[in-house]
Amino acid sequence: MSIIPDPNPQSSDNPPKVRLAEGQHVNLGCGTLILIALIVLIFGRKGTGDLEREVKNLSSKIEQLEAAVKTQTSEIKSLEEKLAGPNAEPK
Repeated sequence: MSIIPDPNPQSSDNPPKVRLAEGQHVNLGCGTLILIALIVLIFGRKGTGDLEREVKNLSSKIEQLEAAVKTQTSEIKSLEEKLAGPNAEPK
């Protein structure tokens, strides 16, 4: 896709156009519309509240799982010590 100047310049009433390829014309105002769309997309943040709540919920569940693993690890060590008996070497 090459940008070729339009051989038929527009009057001052019409916005300038750029010819991209055979017969295709684009108003230079399209870039402005794309920029506005990107700004709305970035700063709109509509619908991210559900995602943030889900992330917080998952984080809370991970913390609960970590606490459960820590408790089970402690219980396993306690059981190993009981099974080893009083004559066992400490690890």
